[in-house]
Amino acid sequence: MDTPTNRKRYSRLAVVSHEFTHRYPDGRPEPEYNKTLEDFDVAITSAFDSPPRGVPILVETFGGFRHYYFCVAPDADVAAIIQPITQTYPAEKLTWEYRTTPGWDFLAGYAERYSTAISPPVSFQP
Repeated sequence: MDTPTNRKRYSRLAVVSHEFTHRYPDGRPEPEYNKTLEDFDVAITSAFDSPPRGVPILVETFGGFRHYYFCVAPDADVAAIIQPITQTYPAEKLTWEYRTTPGWDFLAGYAERYSTAISPPVSFQP
C-alpha cells in the first residue's frame, strides 16, 4: 500500500485504539474473547475503504489494547467513520485520534525502532 499515490492521497495519521474487555493481567486478550473479535477487527481495518479515505498500515496488540494505525486523507472525518463501529459493537471500548503527523513517516520510524537486526547466515567450514 506504500505507493507514491497513497503517500500523497493519505498523508495524515489516524489511530484507533481498542481496550480489551476480557484480558489477562499482563494485558493479553483472553483466547476465547480474542476469537470473537474477528469481525470487529475486519470492521475497523476496512473502515476507511468506502469511500476511500485511508489505508491501514499497522495493527499492534499490547498492554490490554489493540491499536490500529491508518494513513488517512487530510479531510477524513475519523469520528464519523468509526462511529458506526461503536454502535455495532457497543460493548467494546474504542477511542480514536487524528494526528497531523505524516503517517508514512510514523511507519518508517516505528519500523526503525522496533525491527530486529537479522545477521547474515553463518557459513560453516568442515
